[in-house]
Amino acid sequence: MQRVFAKIFVTIIFGLSLLETCFLITNKFEIGSGYAHINDMNFSQANFKKLELKTPSSQLALLNNADGNSYKKRVIKIFGTEESASQNLGLEEIEGRINSFFSYLDQKQYVKSSKIFDGAKQQFKQIFEILIANSPIVTRETDSINDVLKNVFYFYRVLGKERITLIKDILEKESDTIEALMHTFYLWFSAKNENSKPVSPRPSLEQLYVYACFFLETLGGRNYLFRRDSKVRILTSYYCVLIIDQANIDGVNSNGIDIRPHIKLVLEEITQQIGLNYKNQYIMELEKLTKKYKLS
Repeated sequence: MQRVFAKIFVTIIFGLSLLETCFLITNKFEIGSGYAHINDMNFSQANFKKLELKTPSSQLALLNNADGNSYKKRVIKIFGTEESASQNLGLEEIEGRINSFFSYLDQKQYVKSSKIFDGAKQQFKQIFEILIANSPIVTRETDSINDVLKNVFYFYRVLGKERITLIKDILEKESDTIEALMHTFYLWFSAKNENSKPVSPRPSLEQLYVYACFFLETLGGRNYLFRRDSKVRILTSYYCVLIIDQANIDGVNSNGIDIRPHIKLVLEEITQQIGLNYKNQYIMELEKLTKKYKLS
């Protein structure tokens, strides 16, 4: 009886903290259909559908083409080369793109005005070291109210207000190229190149696995994703699924995460999401996983 009461109390506390966090922090709060069992399309998607009904197809094609050209120019400006969804890139080329991104950030006024600015690459290294040294709780989270609250405020707790503000600014200001950014960093994290030593230390699969579990499986991790822009939330979930799959391949899925419901959920959300430059590639990868794990 006491255990049941404790779990109910944890749920209440989490709900209150979630509401407080979402309304006090200036971020969007979005609940995807798979999590809340509500088939809700976000505001921009609904309006885009209305635009499709009112705009001739020839004009829509021009709009999409213009957006595509603008995206390519921005990617080349930031990363030095045109981005693609291909994963057949060498480690040196991937690191060259990342270093180009850091150099780009160093020239931005909103980054230079940060109280903790000492170079984007150095800041990334510090954040990386802090996160690796202070992992979130990913098992038996709801056994303790304290553990739930630790996870709910995990990033704020370990990174501090100034770093969180800088990260939020980057996500907001560079939102138009977030796909290329997340794809490039995923390639860097997962690249296997025996002939090239990485310039910067990279997380191991086991370390990536901890954060994939955090975002997909814990109340605190889901809380963070719910407060992000829908594109960031969906793509984070997508790459977490790829990490869990690789953990299965390498036999390091130590928590026994069932990847199947996450594959179905992410595939559903990516299919509904508009404005993804590599949408077809994402769907193709997820459909491969659907067949691999016998979901169809």
